[in-house]
Amino acid sequence: MFEDVKCEYLLPGEVFQSDEPAMVNTVLGSCIAVTMFSKKHAFGMICHGMLPNSKEAFRMDDNCMKYVDCSIIHMHECFEERDIKQHEIEVKVFGGSDMFEYNRNVETVGAKNIASAVKHLNDLKYKILAKDVGGQFTRKLYFSTETGIVYVRKISRLQGV
Repeated sequence: MFEDVKCEYLLPGEVFQSDEPAMVNTVLGSCIAVTMFSKKHAFGMICHGMLPNSKEAFRMDDNCMKYVDCSIIHMHECFEERDIKQHEIEVKVFGGSDMFEYNRNVETVGAKNIASAVKHLNDLKYKILAKDVGGQFTRKLYFSTETGIVYVRKISRLQGV
C-alpha cells in the first residue's frame, strides 16, 4: 500500500504539506489531526495540534503549530495562497481522546482540542467531511496526500499490557 510514495512521520506540533504523493503517518492521543485535501489541485495538508488555543498559552518563543487554532489558520492560509476555494477542500478531524482517568467535572485536553478544531473550522466556513474523535484510545493515522484518504487504526490504551 505504501511502496510507491514517500512516507513521512508527523510529530506533535508539526504541519505537513505536499502536492507530491506522500503517505503521512502520526500517532494521536489527546492531540488533534486535521487534514485538508483538494482533489482538483492534488494538494494536501495535515497538522498535529497538541493544545487547543494559542491565546491561552502562547509565548514568543513557542512553536505556534502546536496549537490547534494556529495550525488550522496556517493551513487555511496555505490553501488561500494557492487560490484553492473552500468548496474544493475536503476537511477531516481526528483524535482528542481522553487518555487518562480524569475528574468528570473538568473538561479534558482532548475535549478542548476537539472543540477548538470544530470551532475554528466552522469560523472559517469549512464543512467537516469526516471525523473520528474522543474516546479513550490511541489512534494511528495514515494520510495520503495523493487521494485525501485517511486510514485510522484505533489502539486500546490497555493493548499490550
